Amino acid sequence: MKSNDSTALEQEVNEMAYKCFLHGLNVATLVQCIRVCRDSIMEQMNYDAATFVSSEAEQLELLREQFAFYQAMDQLIAQVVSIYNEEKQRENTRTSVEKAQGEQFAVLAEQELVQLVLHSSDIAVLMIDRSLKIIEANHALCHLFGVKREQIIGKNIDEAFLPHESERFVQWVVERGQSGHYMAEYNSKWTTVSTSPIFYMGEMWGAIAVLRNITENKRYEEELNKREALAAVGQLAAGMAHEIRNPLTSIKGFIQLLREQGNSARSESYFSVILTEIERIDGLLNDVLVLARYRDDKIVSERFLVLDELYGVIRLLEPEANRRGIKLELDITPGEWYVFGYRSRIKQAILNIMKNAFEALLTQGSVVRVTVYASISQVVIVVEDNGPGLSPACLENLFVPFYTTKQEGTGLGLSTTQRIIADHGGEIFAENSPRLNGARFEIRLPLSVAART
Repeated sequence: MKSNDSTALEQEVNEMAYKCFLHGLNVATLVQCIRVCRDSIMEQMNYDAATFVSSEAEQLELLREQFAFYQAMDQLIAQVVSIYNEEKQRENTRTSVEKAQGEQFAVLAEQELVQLVLHSSDIAVLMIDRSLKIIEANHALCHLFGVKREQIIGKNIDEAFLPHESERFVQWVVERGQSGHYMAEYNSKWTTVSTSPIFYMGEMWGAIAVLRNITENKRYEEELNKREALAAVGQLAAGMAHEIRNPLTSIKGFIQLLREQGNSARSESYFSVILTEIERIDGLLNDVLVLARYRDDKIVSERFLVLDELYGVIRLLEPEANRRGIKLELDITPGEWYVFGYRSRIKQAILNIMKNAFEALLTQGSVVRVTVYASISQVVIVVEDNGPGLSPACLENLFVPFYTTKQEGTGLGLSTTQRIIADHGGEIFAENSPRLNGARFEIRLPLSVAART
């Protein structure tokens, strides 16, 4: 709306409802658009609240504002329907000339109406009918996709945008009856996509998609992550000092012995211990650098097949599995699933999870099962075993740096793995396996779609 004055706002609503009736537009479609607009604004308010609302008082104030907003929107809808019905009662008095003029300007009125209701700088709206023809696309959507509105209105959506099969979100509403919420990348812009059907007289009339550009939000999140990384380094410093001091003390002691003794046979064993402790320090430092989101210039991000790295880890661990009598059960759905990021880091994360499963079987169990499949936008890797499982205390502290239940463990393996997965936009979950009764780890990574040419 152009004005915040309540009287002016009411007048604009009256004019809008009158145009809707005059030009033969469907009031159900108008009400649906208003509701979609309301829900999109509420979604944005809740999203911003996660960042800016910190106290209970601010949360209470937000709830009050949201309640008032809902009341205002309900009154708006009731008013539109009421005006529409009043004009409906006068329908018999309309002249044939007025009806002809209404039909002549119906398309123009529809465009103005949708743009008025859904006007927003960051919310894009796309509407299609049952034949997948584009009925409406606002200016925000055209800007997002870099197209002109007059070039796509009336065209089949698949012909207009040439979407990848995994990104036909709004089409799925018509074809499968599947609505939902997704995340996609368009023209280097991260975007959330919400889709839902439009019903009229009990039948599906078409579908609507609401797209929101969250690129700036992701940049803000990255800035927060940098600050978080600095805080994480500070928290790790105390633990690192203790962990590094122990191997350094051993190295110092053996070097002193080597200086006092000239026995070459004993020196060889001392050298072996020194080398082992130095490698332990190197591994600790590497894990800390990953936890601090350090980026090695020698490691290049790329688009790669995640199954290649998984099979590489399996080949690496197969000799140990054969030697210890561990049965590797593989249930891997074939597919070319690409992930964008650091190939070696993902391989390290998978290796950490599988090594944990192998180590759990030292006291109990002999089966490690690896399951891989893909959803619409993610590849899912599940590793589970029939070992002793995870205790409640272990589940609570599993990803806390330096928490470990192993005598020789550093407690950085799983926290490092969690950081790697998070850096790639994924998630990792841990629980006890309902199938094997041991531990179950689930990794979810976003699929990378090839750039359009």
